[in-house]
Amino acid sequence: MQSAYPLHDDPIHAPLLIGFGRRPALKAARCLVTFLWWLCTAGLSVLYAGEYLLGPQDGLKIRVFEWRPSVGVAFEWVPLTGEFVVSASGTLSLPIIGTVPVAGKTLEEVSDIIGERLQQQIGLQKRPNASVEIYNYRPFFVTGVVGTPGKYAYMPGLTVMQALSMAGGTGSADPKTLELQREALVSHGSVRELEAERLGLLARQARVDAMLSGGAKISYPPNIMSRADRPAVAQMMGEEQALLDSRLRSVSTELTSIKQSKVLAKNQLDALKLKEASLAKQIDLANKDLSSINKLISQGLTVSARQLGASQNVGDLESRNLDVALAVVKTQQDLAKLDQDALDVNEKYRANALTEASELRDRLAANDEKLRTSQALVLNMEMRAPGVLPSTDTDGRPITTTKISRTVSGEIKNFTVGDNDLVLPGDVVRVERMENKASAPAPSGRKESGKTPSQ
Repeated sequence: MQSAYPLHDDPIHAPLLIGFGRRPALKAARCLVTFLWWLCTAGLSVLYAGEYLLGPQDGLKIRVFEWRPSVGVAFEWVPLTGEFVVSASGTLSLPIIGTVPVAGKTLEEVSDIIGERLQQQIGLQKRPNASVEIYNYRPFFVTGVVGTPGKYAYMPGLTVMQALSMAGGTGSADPKTLELQREALVSHGSVRELEAERLGLLARQARVDAMLSGGAKISYPPNIMSRADRPAVAQMMGEEQALLDSRLRSVSTELTSIKQSKVLAKNQLDALKLKEASLAKQIDLANKDLSSINKLISQGLTVSARQLGASQNVGDLESRNLDVALAVVKTQQDLAKLDQDALDVNEKYRANALTEASELRDRLAANDEKLRTSQALVLNMEMRAPGVLPSTDTDGRPITTTKISRTVSGEIKNFTVGDNDLVLPGDVVRVERMENKASAPAPSGRKESGKTPSQ
């Protein structure tokens, strides 16, 4: 009697046939359900994988089934069922169908290739269905200024922040490295402190120069004007201008007071001179009256008492005239002193400015020497151990940037990324120290090319 399952006698198919054989119809139905479940699994694998492109080191789980409605049996191609790893050349070496190139292809494309190759190799009328899943993604790599550079297992949905967390974050956790980081922070703090002190000294010097030149507005040097938008520098410039205005007002007030005193002294001098002239006339008249009385006395026409009164009047007028003359001299001395006081006021403020300028020169020289020394220490530390420097400056601004090197269409491309950007299998995440502290890393979602990095 001929077997109802002639394929059992096929030396190729017989070992692959799942032992459903001559089971009841219920068993065949269960096989159909199982087969349909694998079809759904294959579809879900493709759906969740999206447009993910395979590459070397990706681990694939493959199952191949063929449903034969004539006998109601699902055949599993056992040699093609199992876990396989994509080779360095981007291929899969599979039994029966041989080498299959899979690099740069999606799971759906690989599934179609396996089914077609098997159909062609065996000569089947209908293409078998292959379920291809990723059970292990190829690793990604983290390097640069991180705690633990190296290779890490990929997880779907991995972000840059999570990848850096897996690598120990930016910087290092080594105690010696942390000590060097503290030294680096101290050195950077010293440099910033000296730079701030230098800006203050230069601002004061600009104020002193304006004071010495008689200017009412401070002309600041370029290295201060270039930072004028910073609140601290703007406040410093405002305070120096206010101090200059205050000192100019003090000079003006003192000179105005002296000028008013001079006006009063001149008015007093003019009055004294008028009084002196009046007394001179009175003395002249008194002397003439005394001469007339002396003639009358010599002729015996008047008494001597009148002569005595006239003499006393002349003496009194001459005494008053002498007092006025002394007052004139004193007023002239006061005017000369007021002129000297005006000169002294200008010289006093000029001398103070010159003294401050000399002190500022000495302090600037000392500051320059300390600043050069501190900068040399920082540079030496950066040259000896660039990877141990902290990832933020003393203001908390990032001084590192994160980049991803990714193979796109066979070409390696670099992208600057943010914390929330996605990492893909095979990516190389590189944390670099920025050359210019003024620059900042691109925010999340913005890259050097202006596009989101993709395969």
